[in-house]
Amino acid sequence: MISLTIVSLALIRLSPPGGDTFTGLCVYSSPSFSILYNGSQTVAVGKSLEVGRVYTVHGRLRRTNRGLWMDVSSFETSLPDFPLESIEGAYWTEGSPYLLTPDRVYLATPINASKGELVLVRGLGYGSKFYPLEVHRRGFSASPKNGFPFVVEGVVMSIGRYISIWNESEEFKVLKLRGVEVSPGQRIRVAGIVKVRDYIYLYPSEPKDIALLGYSKLKPLWNSSIGDIVEAKCLVLDSGSTLKLNCTDLRLYGFKARVGDVVHIRALRRKSSLLCLNCSVVHPREKLPNELCEYSPGNFAKISGTVTWVKRYRNGFGLANVTDGNCWVLLKLPKSLGVSVASGENVTAYGFFTTYREKPAFEIQSGEDLCSGISC
Repeated sequence: MISLTIVSLALIRLSPPGGDTFTGLCVYSSPSFSILYNGSQTVAVGKSLEVGRVYTVHGRLRRTNRGLWMDVSSFETSLPDFPLESIEGAYWTEGSPYLLTPDRVYLATPINASKGELVLVRGLGYGSKFYPLEVHRRGFSASPKNGFPFVVEGVVMSIGRYISIWNESEEFKVLKLRGVEVSPGQRIRVAGIVKVRDYIYLYPSEPKDIALLGYSKLKPLWNSSIGDIVEAKCLVLDSGSTLKLNCTDLRLYGFKARVGDVVHIRALRRKSSLLCLNCSVVHPREKLPNELCEYSPGNFAKISGTVTWVKRYRNGFGLANVTDGNCWVLLKLPKSLGVSVASGENVTAYGFFTTYREKPAFEIQSGEDLCSGISC
Protein backbone atom coordinates (compact mmCIF):
# COMPACT_ATOMS: atom_id res chain seq x y z
CA MET A 1 0.00 0.00 0.00
CA ILE A 2 2.86 2.36 0.87
CA SER A 3 4.55 1.60 -2.47
CA LEU A 4 1.36 2.29 -4.45
CA THR A 5 0.90 5.59 -2.67
CA ILE A 6 4.47 6.61 -3.47
CA VAL A 7 3.99 5.73 -7.18
CA SER A 8 0.71 7.64 -7.37
CA LEU A 9 2.17 10.73 -5.78
CA ALA A 10 5.18 10.53 -8.08
CA LEU A 11 2.85 11.08 -11.04
CA ILE A 12 1.83 14.44 -9.60
CA ARG A 13 4.10 17.39 -10.33
CA LEU A 14 5.09 18.72 -6.90
CA SER A 15 5.13 22.42 -6.21
CA PRO A 16 7.77 24.08 -4.05
CA PRO A 17 7.84 22.89 -0.46
CA GLY A 18 4.60 23.45 1.36
CA GLY A 19 2.11 22.03 -1.16
CA ASP A 20 1.25 19.91 -4.20
CA THR A 21 0.40 21.00 -7.78
CA PHE A 22 -1.69 19.24 -10.41
CA THR A 23 -2.67 20.29 -13.94
CA GLY A 24 -5.68 18.67 -15.54
CA LEU A 25 -8.80 19.09 -17.62
CA CYS A 26 -12.06 19.63 -15.75
CA VAL A 27 -14.34 16.76 -16.75
CA TYR A 28 -16.97 17.16 -14.02
CA SER A 29 -18.16 19.98 -11.81
CA SER A 30 -20.65 20.38 -8.96
CA PRO A 31 -21.16 23.16 -6.43
CA SER A 32 -18.88 21.40 -3.93
CA PHE A 33 -16.18 19.68 -5.98
CA SER A 34 -14.77 19.10 -9.47
CA ILE A 35 -12.80 16.35 -11.17
CA LEU A 36 -9.59 17.02 -13.10
CA TYR A 37 -8.05 14.54 -15.56
CA ASN A 38 -4.69 14.64 -17.36
CA GLY A 39 -5.00 11.57 -19.56
CA SER A 40 -3.57 9.16 -17.01
CA GLN A 41 -4.69 10.30 -13.58
CA THR A 42 -7.84 11.71 -11.97
CA VAL A 43 -7.91 14.11 -9.04
CA ALA A 44 -10.98 15.47 -7.24
CA VAL A 45 -10.63 19.05 -5.97
CA GLY A 46 -12.75 20.98 -3.50
CA LYS A 47 -13.69 23.75 -5.94
CA SER A 48 -16.47 24.31 -8.47
CA LEU A 49 -14.67 24.69 -11.82
CA GLU A 50 -15.80 24.97 -15.44
CA VAL A 51 -16.06 21.75 -17.44
CA GLY A 52 -13.82 21.76 -20.51
CA ARG A 53 -11.15 24.11 -19.13
CA VAL A 54 -7.62 23.18 -18.07
CA TYR A 55 -6.62 24.21 -14.55
CA THR A 56 -3.51 24.11 -12.44
CA VAL A 57 -4.45 23.65 -8.81
CA HIS A 58 -2.29 24.06 -5.69
CA GLY A 59 -2.94 22.55 -2.28
CA ARG A 60 -2.52 19.42 -0.25
CA LEU A 61 -2.98 16.10 -2.07
CA ARG A 62 -4.22 13.09 -0.17
CA ARG A 63 -5.56 9.64 -0.97
CA THR A 64 -9.08 8.63 0.05
CA ASN A 65 -11.01 5.41 -0.40
CA ARG A 66 -12.50 7.00 -3.57
CA GLY A 67 -9.21 8.13 -5.06
CA LEU A 68 -6.98 11.19 -4.97
CA TRP A 69 -8.35 14.37 -3.40
CA MET A 70 -6.80 17.84 -3.20
CA ASP A 71 -7.71 20.52 -0.67
CA VAL A 72 -7.17 23.53 -2.94
CA SER A 73 -5.41 26.63 -1.68
CA SER A 74 -5.28 28.35 -5.13
CA PHE A 75 -5.93 27.60 -8.77
CA GLU A 76 -5.69 29.19 -12.23
CA THR A 77 -6.55 28.31 -15.80
CA SER A 78 -3.55 27.12 -17.76
CA LEU A 79 -2.34 25.41 -20.89
CA PRO A 80 -2.22 21.60 -20.88
CA ASP A 81 1.16 20.11 -19.93
CA PHE A 82 -0.02 16.61 -20.80
CA PRO A 83 -0.35 14.79 -24.18
CA LEU A 84 -3.59 15.35 -26.11
CA GLU A 85 -5.52 12.85 -28.20
CA SER A 86 -6.59 13.72 -31.77
CA ILE A 87 -9.79 12.82 -33.62
CA GLU A 88 -10.77 13.71 -37.19
CA GLY A 89 -14.37 13.68 -38.35
CA ALA A 90 -17.44 15.64 -39.42
CA TYR A 91 -19.13 17.80 -36.79
CA TRP A 92 -22.84 17.23 -36.19
CA THR A 93 -25.42 17.93 -33.50
CA GLU A 94 -28.60 15.98 -32.88
CA GLY A 95 -29.50 16.80 -29.32
CA SER A 96 -25.86 16.30 -28.31
CA PRO A 97 -22.79 17.33 -30.34
CA TYR A 98 -20.67 14.57 -31.84
CA LEU A 99 -18.14 13.72 -34.54
CA LEU A 100 -18.78 11.17 -37.29
CA THR A 101 -15.55 9.27 -37.91
CA PRO A 102 -17.71 7.29 -39.22
CA ASP A 103 -18.47 6.05 -35.67
CA ARG A 104 -20.12 8.58 -33.40
CA VAL A 105 -17.76 10.20 -30.92
CA TYR A 106 -19.82 12.27 -28.51
CA LEU A 107 -18.35 15.58 -27.40
CA ALA A 108 -18.64 16.91 -23.87
CA THR A 109 -19.18 20.44 -25.17
CA PRO A 110 -20.09 22.03 -28.52
CA ILE A 111 -17.19 23.27 -30.63
CA ASN A 112 -16.65 26.36 -32.77
CA ALA A 113 -17.56 24.81 -36.13
CA SER A 114 -20.54 24.67 -38.46
CA LYS A 115 -22.72 21.59 -38.69
CA GLY A 116 -21.36 19.26 -41.32
CA GLU A 117 -17.88 20.79 -41.28
CA LEU A 118 -14.79 18.58 -41.29
CA VAL A 119 -12.61 19.14 -38.23
CA LEU A 120 -9.55 17.91 -36.39
CA VAL A 121 -10.21 18.01 -32.64
CA ARG A 122 -7.53 17.61 -29.97
CA GLY A 123 -8.43 16.92 -26.35
CA LEU A 124 -9.01 14.04 -23.95
CA GLY A 125 -11.45 11.17 -23.88
CA TYR A 126 -12.99 10.55 -20.47
CA GLY A 127 -15.84 8.16 -19.80
CA SER A 128 -18.18 8.07 -22.79
CA LYS A 129 -17.27 11.53 -24.10
CA PHE A 130 -14.41 13.38 -25.71
CA TYR A 131 -13.48 16.74 -24.23
CA PRO A 132 -12.28 19.13 -26.95
CA LEU A 133 -9.47 21.58 -26.24
CA GLU A 134 -8.33 22.52 -29.76
CA VAL A 135 -10.40 22.65 -32.95
CA HIS A 136 -8.91 22.88 -36.44
CA ARG A 137 -11.59 23.50 -39.09
CA ARG A 138 -11.07 21.83 -42.48
CA GLY A 139 -14.10 23.13 -44.40
CA PHE A 140 -16.96 21.18 -45.92
CA SER A 141 -16.78 17.98 -47.91
CA ALA A 142 -16.66 18.57 -51.67
CA SER A 143 -18.93 15.62 -52.46
CA PRO A 144 -21.61 13.61 -50.60
CA LYS A 145 -20.49 10.47 -48.81
CA ASN A 146 -22.91 7.89 -47.45
CA GLY A 147 -23.40 8.23 -43.69
CA PHE A 148 -21.62 11.59 -43.42
CA PRO A 149 -22.92 15.16 -43.29
CA PHE A 150 -23.09 17.17 -46.49
CA VAL A 151 -24.04 20.79 -47.14
CA VAL A 152 -25.66 21.77 -50.42
CA GLU A 153 -27.39 24.80 -51.92
CA GLY A 154 -30.12 24.36 -54.49
CA VAL A 155 -33.51 25.36 -55.88
CA VAL A 156 -36.69 23.75 -54.55
CA MET A 157 -38.25 21.81 -57.43
CA SER A 158 -41.14 20.05 -55.68
CA ILE A 159 -42.46 19.40 -52.17
CA GLY A 160 -43.89 16.26 -50.57
CA ARG A 161 -42.59 14.08 -47.79
CA TYR A 162 -39.22 15.02 -49.25
CA ILE A 163 -38.17 18.38 -50.68
CA SER A 164 -36.61 17.91 -54.10
CA ILE A 165 -33.81 20.41 -54.79
CA TRP A 166 -31.54 20.96 -57.79
CA ASN A 167 -28.00 22.25 -57.27
CA GLU A 168 -27.07 22.92 -60.94
CA SER A 169 -25.74 19.40 -61.50
CA GLU A 170 -27.89 16.84 -59.68
CA GLU A 171 -31.05 16.33 -57.66
CA PHE A 172 -31.20 15.83 -53.89
CA LYS A 173 -34.10 14.65 -51.74
CA VAL A 174 -34.31 16.44 -48.38
CA LEU A 175 -36.49 15.11 -45.57
CA LYS A 176 -39.14 17.74 -44.82
CA LEU A 177 -39.16 18.54 -41.13
CA ARG A 178 -42.17 19.84 -39.23
CA GLY A 179 -42.07 23.64 -39.06
CA VAL A 180 -40.13 24.01 -42.32
CA GLU A 181 -42.02 26.00 -44.96
CA VAL A 182 -40.51 26.28 -48.43
CA SER A 183 -41.98 26.70 -51.91
CA PRO A 184 -40.89 25.80 -55.46
CA GLY A 185 -38.46 28.32 -56.89
CA GLN A 186 -36.85 29.17 -53.56
CA ARG A 187 -33.14 28.70 -53.06
CA ILE A 188 -32.22 26.90 -49.84
CA ARG A 189 -29.09 25.75 -48.05
CA VAL A 190 -29.33 22.31 -46.43
CA ALA A 191 -27.08 20.47 -44.00
CA GLY A 192 -27.98 16.82 -43.58
CA ILE A 193 -26.70 13.27 -43.18
CA VAL A 194 -26.33 11.51 -46.54
CA LYS A 195 -28.14 8.29 -47.46
CA VAL A 196 -27.47 7.13 -51.01
CA ARG A 197 -30.29 5.16 -52.63
CA ASP A 198 -32.05 5.85 -55.94
CA TYR A 199 -31.34 9.52 -55.20
CA ILE A 200 -29.02 11.24 -52.75
CA TYR A 201 -31.12 11.77 -49.62
CA LEU A 202 -30.26 14.34 -46.95
CA TYR A 203 -31.56 14.07 -43.40
CA PRO A 204 -31.34 17.34 -41.44
CA SER A 205 -31.72 17.04 -37.66
CA GLU A 206 -33.54 20.32 -36.94
CA PRO A 207 -35.41 23.06 -38.86
CA LYS A 208 -32.48 25.49 -38.74
CA ASP A 209 -30.47 23.02 -40.86
CA ILE A 210 -32.57 24.35 -43.77
CA ALA A 211 -31.86 28.03 -44.51
CA LEU A 212 -33.80 30.16 -47.00
CA LEU A 213 -31.63 32.10 -49.45
CA GLY A 214 -34.24 33.87 -51.57
CA TYR A 215 -35.57 32.93 -54.99
CA SER A 216 -33.94 31.58 -58.11
CA LYS A 217 -32.88 33.86 -60.98
CA LEU A 218 -35.46 35.15 -63.46
CA LYS A 219 -34.42 34.19 -66.99
CA PRO A 220 -35.93 34.45 -70.48
CA LEU A 221 -37.56 31.16 -71.43
CA TRP A 222 -35.29 30.66 -74.43
CA ASN A 223 -32.13 31.16 -72.35
CA SER A 224 -33.09 29.23 -69.22
CA SER A 225 -31.81 26.09 -67.53
CA ILE A 226 -33.05 23.76 -64.80
CA GLY A 227 -33.82 25.68 -61.62
CA ASP A 228 -34.39 29.07 -63.26
CA ILE A 229 -37.64 31.01 -63.03
CA VAL A 230 -38.95 31.94 -66.49
CA GLU A 231 -41.52 34.43 -67.73
CA ALA A 232 -43.35 34.42 -71.07
CA LYS A 233 -46.63 35.07 -72.89
CA CYS A 234 -47.87 32.00 -74.76
CA LEU A 235 -50.82 30.55 -76.64
CA VAL A 236 -52.34 27.34 -75.26
CA LEU A 237 -52.28 24.63 -77.94
CA ASP A 238 -53.52 21.69 -75.88
CA SER A 239 -55.08 21.43 -72.42
CA GLY A 240 -55.62 18.66 -69.91
CA SER A 241 -53.69 17.80 -66.75
CA THR A 242 -50.90 19.89 -68.33
CA LEU A 243 -50.79 22.62 -70.96
CA LYS A 244 -48.99 22.55 -74.29
CA LEU A 245 -47.83 26.03 -75.27
CA ASN A 246 -46.69 27.55 -78.54
CA CYS A 247 -43.63 29.17 -76.92
CA THR A 248 -41.86 26.01 -75.70
CA ASP A 249 -41.73 22.25 -76.05
CA LEU A 250 -42.02 21.92 -72.25
CA ARG A 251 -45.45 21.12 -70.80
CA LEU A 252 -46.78 23.48 -68.11
CA TYR A 253 -47.97 21.94 -64.82
CA GLY A 254 -50.09 23.53 -62.12
CA PHE A 255 -52.37 25.79 -64.18
CA LYS A 256 -55.63 25.36 -66.05
CA ALA A 257 -56.54 27.16 -69.29
CA ARG A 258 -58.38 26.37 -72.51
CA VAL A 259 -57.02 25.74 -75.96
CA GLY A 260 -56.74 29.14 -77.62
CA ASP A 261 -56.27 31.17 -74.43
CA VAL A 262 -53.23 33.43 -74.30
CA VAL A 263 -51.55 33.09 -70.92
CA HIS A 264 -48.84 34.94 -69.06
CA ILE A 265 -46.66 32.52 -67.12
CA ARG A 266 -44.06 32.83 -64.43
CA ALA A 267 -42.85 29.28 -63.95
CA LEU A 268 -40.04 27.15 -62.57
CA ARG A 269 -37.95 25.41 -65.21
CA ARG A 270 -37.62 21.72 -64.35
CA LYS A 271 -35.87 18.83 -66.12
CA SER A 272 -38.58 18.23 -68.71
CA SER A 273 -41.44 20.53 -67.74
CA LEU A 274 -42.48 23.89 -66.32
CA LEU A 275 -44.21 24.37 -62.96
CA CYS A 276 -46.52 27.37 -62.72
CA LEU A 277 -45.62 29.80 -59.94
CA ASN A 278 -47.86 32.68 -61.01
CA CYS A 279 -49.91 32.29 -64.19
CA SER A 280 -52.98 34.05 -65.62
CA VAL A 281 -55.10 34.22 -68.78
CA VAL A 282 -54.42 37.60 -70.38
CA HIS A 283 -56.39 37.11 -73.60
CA PRO A 284 -59.28 34.59 -73.53
CA ARG A 285 -59.81 32.61 -76.72
CA GLU A 286 -63.17 34.26 -77.36
CA LYS A 287 -61.25 37.41 -78.31
CA LEU A 288 -59.25 35.68 -81.04
CA PRO A 289 -60.14 36.82 -84.58
CA ASN A 290 -62.12 34.55 -86.92
CA GLU A 291 -59.55 33.02 -89.28
CA LEU A 292 -61.77 30.75 -91.29
CA CYS A 293 -60.74 32.65 -94.43
CA GLU A 294 -57.04 32.51 -93.45
CA TYR A 295 -56.54 28.80 -94.13
CA SER A 296 -52.97 27.79 -93.21
CA PRO A 297 -52.24 24.06 -92.75
CA GLY A 298 -50.68 23.21 -89.37
CA ASN A 299 -51.53 26.53 -87.72
CA PHE A 300 -53.74 26.99 -84.69
CA ALA A 301 -56.81 29.17 -85.25
CA LYS A 302 -60.34 30.08 -84.25
CA ILE A 303 -63.03 29.64 -86.89
CA SER A 304 -66.66 30.82 -86.83
CA GLY A 305 -69.34 30.24 -89.43
CA THR A 306 -72.57 28.55 -90.40
CA VAL A 307 -72.96 24.80 -90.92
CA THR A 308 -74.24 24.28 -94.47
CA TRP A 309 -74.29 20.47 -94.47
CA VAL A 310 -73.35 17.54 -92.24
CA LYS A 311 -72.32 14.02 -93.21
CA ARG A 312 -71.89 11.08 -90.82
CA TYR A 313 -70.16 7.83 -91.92
CA ARG A 314 -70.98 4.30 -90.72
CA ASN A 315 -67.92 4.19 -88.46
CA GLY A 316 -69.21 7.27 -86.61
CA PHE A 317 -66.81 9.77 -88.17
CA GLY A 318 -68.50 12.97 -89.30
CA LEU A 319 -67.87 16.02 -91.46
CA ALA A 320 -69.52 19.42 -91.35
CA ASN A 321 -69.08 22.18 -93.90
CA VAL A 322 -68.63 25.47 -92.08
CA THR A 323 -68.98 28.58 -94.24
CA ASP A 324 -68.27 32.26 -93.67
CA GLY A 325 -69.07 34.37 -96.73
CA ASN A 326 -67.18 32.91 -99.67
CA CYS A 327 -64.87 30.85 -97.44
CA TRP A 328 -65.47 27.34 -96.22
CA VAL A 329 -63.68 24.52 -94.42
CA LEU A 330 -64.52 20.92 -93.50
CA LEU A 331 -64.88 20.47 -89.74
CA LYS A 332 -63.76 16.96 -88.76
CA LEU A 333 -65.95 15.32 -86.10
CA PRO A 334 -64.41 12.04 -84.85
CA LYS A 335 -66.76 9.76 -82.93
CA SER A 336 -64.44 9.83 -79.93
CA LEU A 337 -65.19 13.52 -79.33
CA GLY A 338 -68.88 12.85 -78.74
CA VAL A 339 -70.07 16.06 -80.43
CA SER A 340 -72.42 16.83 -83.30
CA VAL A 341 -73.73 19.85 -85.18
CA ALA A 342 -76.76 20.48 -87.38
CA SER A 343 -77.23 22.33 -90.65
CA GLY A 344 -78.00 25.99 -90.16
CA GLU A 345 -76.19 26.23 -86.80
CA ASN A 346 -73.67 28.95 -86.13
CA VAL A 347 -70.57 27.31 -84.68
CA THR A 348 -67.19 28.36 -83.31
CA ALA A 349 -64.25 25.99 -83.07
CA TYR A 350 -60.68 26.17 -81.76
CA GLY A 351 -58.07 23.89 -83.31
CA PHE A 352 -55.72 23.37 -86.23
CA PHE A 353 -56.03 23.67 -89.99
CA THR A 354 -55.41 20.42 -91.81
CA THR A 355 -56.69 18.59 -94.89
CA TYR A 356 -59.27 15.92 -95.62
CA ARG A 357 -58.86 14.15 -98.95
CA GLU A 358 -56.82 17.11 -100.16
CA LYS A 359 -59.53 19.59 -99.20
CA PRO A 360 -59.16 22.31 -96.53
CA ALA A 361 -60.24 20.97 -93.15
CA PHE A 362 -60.19 21.84 -89.48
CA GLU A 363 -59.76 19.54 -86.47
CA ILE A 364 -60.41 20.03 -82.79
CA GLN A 365 -58.91 18.13 -79.88
CA SER A 366 -61.90 17.87 -77.52
CA GLY A 367 -65.62 18.51 -77.40
CA GLU A 368 -64.93 21.62 -75.29
CA ASP A 369 -63.25 23.22 -78.30
CA LEU A 370 -66.55 23.40 -80.20
CA CYS A 371 -69.61 25.47 -79.35
CA SER A 372 -72.77 26.38 -81.24
CA GLY A 373 -75.58 28.90 -81.12
CA ILE A 374 -75.78 31.39 -78.29
CA SER A 375 -73.26 29.41 -76.18
CA CYS A 376 -70.51 30.82 -78.40
